[in-house]
Amino acid sequence: MIEYHDFAKIKDGGICPKCGKHTIAILQGIEVGNILQLGAKYSQAMNMQYLDKEGSSQYPVIGCYGIGIGRLAAAVCEARHDAYGPIWPMSIAPWQVHICCIRSDNPEAKKSADELYEKLQSLNIEVIYDDRSVSTGVMFSDADLLGVPVRVIVSPRNMKENCLEITTRDKKISMKVSLDKAVEAITSLVSELMNEACSAK
Repeated sequence: MIEYHDFAKIKDGGICPKCGKHTIAILQGIEVGNILQLGAKYSQAMNMQYLDKEGSSQYPVIGCYGIGIGRLAAAVCEARHDAYGPIWPMSIAPWQVHICCIRSDNPEAKKSADELYEKLQSLNIEVIYDDRSVSTGVMFSDADLLGVPVRVIVSPRNMKENCLEITTRDKKISMKVSLDKAVEAITSLVSELMNEACSAK
């Protein structure tokens, strides 16, 4: 016997109509795809028919489904973000590394940032490079909004220590690395985060 239930009346903590227990939980979700029931509109327009078991011509009922790229991006941002912006997983990030050159008017910092950008590009690392003449706060705020997984900070202060800073967008990793080991450390971190993103379920 078929049972019908009014889903509009379901509440969080409500009773399951099947088991009779207070097991219903209402959670937030986001639509990433949809199904369109097209009926026979297009099969009739194309005069597409088939023969049923009685040998009569019939128009097939058509349906289709789609997953929107924009909806997928929105779903990722919904699931992975903080108060400052999105936290893209490495596997779908628009860039893998974000170089922030603090005080690009400093010749040493600018030279190191330029060289690092070129080296990473040659290794097919996807890099965005910010060398604007803006405050550190503005640069970091914009970097948070972009949500690139790995951030590399090149600054005059770091140059005095012959190093640069590497952090992840989720703030789980923050380290200083000597300039001669920077490329190796960055590529290793990118590879590690890519493996994590691809193996996540």
